[in-house]
Amino acid sequence: MAAFFESLTKFGSAVKRKSNVLAKVSVCGVGLLALVSCTGGSGVPNGLPNSTSPSTSDVAQALTPNPKGEVIGTGNVRVALLVPSTIPGGAAAVAKELRNGAALAMQDFGSGRVQLVVKDTKGQAAVAQTVANEAIGEGASLILGPLFAANVSAASGITLPANIVTLAFSTDTSVARRGVYLFSYTPQDDTKRIISYAGSLGRRSIAAFLPNNAEGSLRERVLREMAGKNGILLNIMKYDRTPTGVEKAVLEGVGIVQTSDSIYLPEGGPIPSLILAGLKRNGAKISEKTILGSGNWETVKTSDSVVSGAYYPGRDISKFNEFAGRYQGKFGSRPGVQAALAYDAMTLAAEFVRLRGDGKTAFSTQTFENPNGFQGVNGAFRIRSDGTTQRGLAIYQIQGGKGVLAEPAVSRFSRTGG
Repeated sequence: MAAFFESLTKFGSAVKRKSNVLAKVSVCGVGLLALVSCTGGSGVPNGLPNSTSPSTSDVAQALTPNPKGEVIGTGNVRVALLVPSTIPGGAAAVAKELRNGAALAMQDFGSGRVQLVVKDTKGQAAVAQTVANEAIGEGASLILGPLFAANVSAASGITLPANIVTLAFSTDTSVARRGVYLFSYTPQDDTKRIISYAGSLGRRSIAAFLPNNAEGSLRERVLREMAGKNGILLNIMKYDRTPTGVEKAVLEGVGIVQTSDSIYLPEGGPIPSLILAGLKRNGAKISEKTILGSGNWETVKTSDSVVSGAYYPGRDISKFNEFAGRYQGKFGSRPGVQAALAYDAMTLAAEFVRLRGDGKTAFSTQTFENPNGFQGVNGAFRIRSDGTTQRGLAIYQIQGGKGVLAEPAVSRFSRTGG
């Protein structure tokens, strides 16, 4: 038990260091990437731009000279990227990934068509609103970012009245709406994917262990909704991220786990292993249960025997490695989720400008809400009218200490289906 507490205490310290970033961004550990060359049935692009194709318009737009911020590219259409470049802590690293991902897309597809201006929000809502207003005054036709939900909300107070579309990187769906699109993965879709898969395996009773925080509450709402619709017996144990909190949830859940066919553990890091080990130590026969994770399991130590056989949803990485290699060659580090998101967002912008020429036509809500969706480096995605982005998620099973594809992500969307 001492080792259990020691591991959890170390985890708790790490959580405290990252809590400001995670609480605001709600990153799910799943991401997106570049578009493949193909077109959807509607004639709207469903893939990466072809760099040899001519633009449909050479109309020059009136842009304010010498915009404030880092300027990348020389195109006639201006796009602003709002990121917390100088905020203390982990968010500055996220901002750097977003900047680098967008810059790589500019190198690949946008430098002659688009001008990207990177602006620092400092992670503050008031500053985000100020730089959004500044960007629009300088002639920006599209806003990428901000990162934090409060910043997105503040900036949208400027962008919406100006009819400027925003592709933001928060996953807090309370700030999403038409014209303010969250270009990210959400806990809601992640939860639906794994619970639907569990249902396809015939699982009908779930013991869920959820963190006592905002993301846990989001997942709980989805779980209860799905349980009600699909006749699933659901029991939820909530825990604080402390040794005492986790131990209490484990002891509460032992009997419930015994009568359930599945265990749902959406947290990442060491928490799933700690809970499963605690259940096993207290007599629960977890080897007989189906263990379900989330996209956060990209951070779980899959070599731990206690998670062997578990299923979890994750991003489609079939096209990611090529992007990752080029990114690492240019910037000297392996890219994460945020770099991929920004790469796709910037690539999408460049493609729309290629097809339509000017920013006003290229960046309409109708253009972004193509029901056929698009193909990203991390799979299919489409932007919904409610401001969220639907993404194809694969299912992985831990075998031999690593995640092995159990069910591929969808490669396309029906025009009416979810």
